[in-house]
Amino acid sequence: MNWTAVWEEIKAWFVKEGKDLEAEIGPFVKQFASDTGQAVLVAAEKAVAVFVTQEIAGTAKQAGAYDQILKDLEDQGLKASTSLINSAIEAVYAKLKASEPTS
Repeated sequence: MNWTAVWEEIKAWFVKEGKDLEAEIGPFVKQFASDTGQAVLVAAEKAVAVFVTQEIAGTAKQAGAYDQILKDLEDQGLKASTSLINSAIEAVYAKLKASEPTS
């Protein structure tokens, strides 16, 4: 996937809609740019990889990944908001789904 092209499409959409890109999604992006945000993403990648393959309900997968991320962060002496952790889980899951071959 060409992320530069995707980013350009996103920016163009915001301009077309008359929206301020930085005001709309800047705070979300900045969370992941922080040291804690980066640690949450790394923990989410590990946790989602484990739980996505399990034969359990989606809510149980999400809860398991969430709990594992909390544990990983605690082991590092870090804390993160529920919304940041859930956003990381969703971002990692979306990345996995996007990499699956389409039929």
